[in-house]
Amino acid sequence: MNAVTLINRFQKLDWTFRGVKAKEGIHCIHSYPAMMAPPVARRLISELTNRGDTVLDPFCGSGTVLAEAVLLGRKAIGYDINPLALLIAKVKTTPVPPESLSRALESIERIASAIIPEYANVPAFQNIDFWFKPEMIADLTRLKHGIEHIADEDVQRFFKLVFARTVRQVSNTRGKEFKLYRIPENKLKSYKPDVFASFRHIASECISAVEQLYLNTREITPEADVRFHDSRCPLPLGNKVDLMLTSPPYGDSRTTVAYGQFSRLALQWLDMWEKDVDRECLGGRWVAHLSELPRLQQILVQMKEADEKRAREVEAFYFDLHKCVNNIADVIKPSGYAVFVIANRKVKGIVLPNDQLIVDMMVPLGFSHVGTLEREIPNKRMPSRNSPSNVPGETDVTMLKEHIVILIKEKY
Repeated sequence: MNAVTLINRFQKLDWTFRGVKAKEGIHCIHSYPAMMAPPVARRLISELTNRGDTVLDPFCGSGTVLAEAVLLGRKAIGYDINPLALLIAKVKTTPVPPESLSRALESIERIASAIIPEYANVPAFQNIDFWFKPEMIADLTRLKHGIEHIADEDVQRFFKLVFARTVRQVSNTRGKEFKLYRIPENKLKSYKPDVFASFRHIASECISAVEQLYLNTREITPEADVRFHDSRCPLPLGNKVDLMLTSPPYGDSRTTVAYGQFSRLALQWLDMWEKDVDRECLGGRWVAHLSELPRLQQILVQMKEADEKRAREVEAFYFDLHKCVNNIADVIKPSGYAVFVIANRKVKGIVLPNDQLIVDMMVPLGFSHVGTLEREIPNKRMPSRNSPSNVPGETDVTMLKEHIVILIKEKY
């Protein structure tokens, strides 16, 4: 199918998927900020690849693209720098017999119930008493001890994910928020979650989700390579990817989506918090450089007039993103596709056209722009307006739409 026919057909389809349950099956196993809508990933993989093809997501997050690729019989490769994201993605792409998980759950609860909390190692991270009540700390410590006694790596990984969800659920944080906000003091007094009951309930939900994955992949051999890798560094793949499908960060984590804040408590409990994830993400560290993109350079000049510090932060993000794009382009096969699902954002009232900037980055690397599709973002976990200037009464719209940017690598 040629590019014109493809984009014409795609433009006639509903990409918002109104009325379609966005998160079901294996995608319900753990929430994660800014997840790609599974139906979007499913359609793109189905339309742009064949069974046995290789699909890459270099910013895989919780593994939506990877799970859909596995379910469709494709080889999945995913990279991320957030240990919690990699934990979720690995569980979502690893079929495990549900009976093994049920037996392990009984074993974990038996061991956890028998241990005396004083004899288990409590994680020694800063402000643990601020985020957890003493009785929650004791019960979480016992559960962690039980999980560590599971010998099977896939099964233990599954219950680490269950534990990560439990940590967040029984902490002193406000529910349904990705950033860390403590429950108000007047409500905290009566807050008494049951750690063991929460763990058991979450485990039951997750076992059902993995059972669906297990049943749906019985007739195929799932191939998923999920690993820690910073896409600012060359990708260890060679020229072998049929489709690169990703939803990259829209901006630096401090001012857009705080992946690190969302992950921190779980990673601290799991002894997996080594670095500040938000600081390690794209644009997390500023260095002096100049943009090679004329369109971006014009925006930065305008932004520097309003706020030079913010302009530097924005430039640092795009400098990092540009490095990633160069590395991504190298591993896609001739005639292979690169698809970015990304939203535009505003900084200091100035629109940053991420969809156009991605094209600006990719075209010089031997890609043709097939077209860009627009979709509304339903059920977003953010208000429709915010206050970027912190001036009382002064608001602006947040990201309500995202763009599906489709490119194809030239044959030469």
